[in-house]
Amino acid sequence: MNIWLWIVLVFIAFAALYLWLIAPSRKKMDTAALDGWLYAHRGLHDGNKAVPENSLAAFDAAAQNGYGMELDVQLTKDKKLVVFHDATLKRVCGVDKNIVDLTYEELRQIPLPDGTSVPLFREVLSLVNGRVPMIVEVKHYGNPKENARAAHEALLMYEGAYCVESFHPLAVRYFKTHAPAIVRGQLAEGGKWSRNKGLLAHFGMKFLLLNVISRPHFVAYSSAADHNLSMWLMKHAYKPKMAAWTIRSQKALDEANEHYDYPIFELFTPNR
Repeated sequence: MNIWLWIVLVFIAFAALYLWLIAPSRKKMDTAALDGWLYAHRGLHDGNKAVPENSLAAFDAAAQNGYGMELDVQLTKDKKLVVFHDATLKRVCGVDKNIVDLTYEELRQIPLPDGTSVPLFREVLSLVNGRVPMIVEVKHYGNPKENARAAHEALLMYEGAYCVESFHPLAVRYFKTHAPAIVRGQLAEGGKWSRNKGLLAHFGMKFLLLNVISRPHFVAYSSAADHNLSMWLMKHAYKPKMAAWTIRSQKALDEANEHYDYPIFELFTPNR
């Protein structure tokens, strides 16, 4: 066989494999309750001063001001689902301890900057009570599938609008398998590789190759570093719903609005 024909066939095979790997779910979900909102990143906080991120005050402020919210959930040592972003308390609370190594009672003794405790997810659900939609990020610390299962169980009786997302494809896949009616998203990011990330994991995440595991309904991407072929195909060919994180200026928000459906912002007041 002609060598050029072999080259063409190999190219077609690799192109087909690549397109299959990055493809989102083919099922179109009803996202009307999620569309048209601006989402406050970890609630409407002020940079961990008077109103800390992922605090009840931040979530209430977001709802009071008519913003949706993005928040993070993970399990404590005794399997209580709490709302906190980092694996460790050091950045927010000044204590170098991991959430996964503490019981909830131990965690309650370490205050947020406003003097309140890290909230339970069920407390946040009760506070929000369907007033605005939520993007629930399932953290990958500890066991991502356990975190996903706990989030799913907490959301079973919640009647407000929400979707779920995670950087870990197995957490997203949990919802694909056990709760396919819940809108699910694959978190990903561009930018350069750093040593604290595995090279293969970074490559797979940056170019959305992990979509083959999670088959998300939407993709949530770092909008400041989204210039690659996979993201171009998402925007112009596959066209799933898209969430942009994290937007910190009106200019960045205006740019994100061209291609993203769910802008996630913090530390500025967006124009309405």
